[in-house]
Amino acid sequence: MLLEVLASLPVYLALLISFFAAWMFFLKSYVLLMGDWELQQEMRLTLERIAQDAASATYIEVKEPRAIYVERYVKGEKCSVDYALREGKQDMPPYISKKVSGGPYGYSVPQPMTGGRNIFGNLAVVDFFCEEKDGLLFLRLTGENRRTKKRIDFSTAVPLPKKSE
Repeated sequence: MLLEVLASLPVYLALLISFFAAWMFFLKSYVLLMGDWELQQEMRLTLERIAQDAASATYIEVKEPRAIYVERYVKGEKCSVDYALREGKQDMPPYISKKVSGGPYGYSVPQPMTGGRNIFGNLAVVDFFCEEKDGLLFLRLTGENRRTKKRIDFSTAVPLPKKSE
């Protein structure tokens, strides 16, 4: 019986090692997949939020290709929102910031909407572009998962509010 155990031990060890290697491969693939999914969701939700604010705006000003100013009314009170692409501090990736002014909804310091690090990746906004053309506001947001080097690009167009005479 001892001879049988000694003969089968290397086979069991080989099986155990191969199962562990396969589990580690699938775990790594899962983390990479979740990082890319997180990137997609974060960029989509950010662009969707900017487009919603722009769609309900009474006034929009594209300050520069990477910054936009939106005026709108929330519960009857005038509120302004600034969106801009900002560089991260101390090795942090670029991000989209949002600053709300006016009414009880405002805050004094721009808040990050995107970017940062998590277990699944290091997400960064590579480009944010806005342009007024032919009565439309064109928005484009490009993000990158710095761990997997995958980039994703979302774009949309929103009708500009009618200018009051």
